[in-house]
Amino acid sequence: MNHLQDVQTKFMNKKINLFITLFFLAVIISAQNKEFECWTSNTFRFKINNDFKFDIENQFRSNLSSLNINQFFTQGSIKYENKQAKINTGFRLIQEFKSKIENHLRYHIDYAYVTDFDMSTLTLRLRFQTKNKMGVTKNDGDYPENDLRYRAKVKFKFPTTKLRPYLGFEVFQHFETGAINGFNKYRILFGGEYKLSKKGKLGLSIIREKQWVYWNPKTSWVFMPYYVNYIKKGKKKKKKKELFNQFD
Repeated sequence: MNHLQDVQTKFMNKKINLFITLFFLAVIISAQNKEFECWTSNTFRFKINNDFKFDIENQFRSNLSSLNINQFFTQGSIKYENKQAKINTGFRLIQEFKSKIENHLRYHIDYAYVTDFDMSTLTLRLRFQTKNKMGVTKNDGDYPENDLRYRAKVKFKFPTTKLRPYLGFEVFQHFETGAINGFNKYRILFGGEYKLSKKGKLGLSIIREKQWVYWNPKTSWVFMPYYVNYIKKGKKKKKKKELFNQFD
């Protein structure tokens, strides 16, 4: 009887040891495949009229773990906006800093449906984007990277403060020749914006990005401070009518 108990005890100890080993192995693997990044952005927003805006954005993306700059881009986009819809299209010139500098061009177009509530605004956005390496053709093995992006975002508004916190969730669907296609990653974002003055607003986003389809998927935490400068067309000054001087 004691021998049977000893066998059962040894078997249980082996199962416990195996579980502990697998648990710590999973922790180590997940820790090794977690990255922390910082995306710093500055945008100049030109108000054309009440419906149209033109943005020029410059952004640096760096890896906080390795202290390396991964990417820099300049993006120009034009936006149409009314109370219930937004349409946005633009181009992005990208420099990726790998073993050598790679230049990429990305185009996007999206449509967003907007619903206002008493203390919040819900935005549902569908974006198509395509990205290609400049100077490399299909004959060289380069194919466009296409994505559909589905995003829901809620921005809260409180009458007693200029702070506008927000929450968002976004899913990526990838299409590329020779690659694993389908829903490949998602993003959860939360943050807030604070309007400093009529000339600009300051914001901070915290993004959690997770890959779906790969073995040992990568998880990224992104800290994104940004500033938006508002630039409006100057109003023409009316010329004052000169009064007739009777002594001239």
